[in-house]
Amino acid sequence: MKKTKVPRRIIITRIILLIFIIVWALIVFNFSSQNGEESSGVSRKVVEIFIKDEITADKVEPYVRKFAHFSEYGLGGVLFISLFSTYGWTDRKKITMAILLGVWYAGLDEFHQLMVPARHGSIVDVYIDTLGFSTGVFSMLLVLKVVKLIKK
Repeated sequence: MKKTKVPRRIIITRIILLIFIIVWALIVFNFSSQNGEESSGVSRKVVEIFIKDEITADKVEPYVRKFAHFSEYGLGGVLFISLFSTYGWTDRKKITMAILLGVWYAGLDEFHQLMVPARHGSIVDVYIDTLGFSTGVFSMLLVLKVVKLIKK
């Protein structure tokens, strides 16, 4: 099998994406390292920007927390599929590798939360994270395909 030289532009893109992935993973880890009170406080502040009624805010806050999980992992899916798209892999391989890594990190994140005061690991959160990650993967894959079609 003949090795082809990888263009410098692709190497730089991969390095930048790897840096973004590391930063993303550290941000997720940092959020998961917050104790229960800190974590709830962040969510509560976001809710209170839009909702002033305390009873309604109490009802909305758990959904904001779950949407935060979904969103942060959606970004991870975008980053991983972007990186894997710089290789000559099939879509199936890119999707499989990205989602497997997303499930792995979501599980690791929830395991980590078991060791944080007033936090708990949740299989439901792993599912939400995986759904967010998968949404990011498929959305970005669609964007990349549309961009490729436009370039042609």
